[in-house]
Amino acid sequence: MGVLPQELMEKLREHVEYFPRKEQAVLLCLHEVQDHYGHIPFFALEEVAKLLEVPLSHVENVVSFYDMFDRGEPARHRIRVCVSVVCNLMNSNKVLNALRELLGISLGETTRDGRFKLIGVQCIGACSEAPCFMVDNDAYKFESKEKLHEVLSRYT
Repeated sequence: MGVLPQELMEKLREHVEYFPRKEQAVLLCLHEVQDHYGHIPFFALEEVAKLLEVPLSHVENVVSFYDMFDRGEPARHRIRVCVSVVCNLMNSNKVLNALRELLGISLGETTRDGRFKLIGVQCIGACSEAPCFMVDNDAYKFESKEKLHEVLSRYT
């Protein structure tokens, strides 16, 4: 296995040992990989598949199915904006427009400094707070462009 750092491998093994069947740890393992690298590189998919003793295609399908996983250009922080019907009706375009203006990027793009990547997702589980967005694992209600700037300034 030697491709992934030892510290990361230890975390992955802990997840695998938690479940009765190895393949049940796939989501937790993928989250660990993404947290470590800022995205999920192909070589890591291969290592996760070996660890879980499943075909590579299974791990690739999981990554493709869930929009929380990022195979593209890495960024230190991922900003997820809900673009579902509910949030759209609650004016989620205000969040997107403010983020585009503040960061100078569109959905799927990464800032030049690699600090942020802007990702549109179908749900972040905060419909009662719509319109909302997440930075990494932190959820926020959109209040204003000024407040958005304040929130983003916390992430270096």
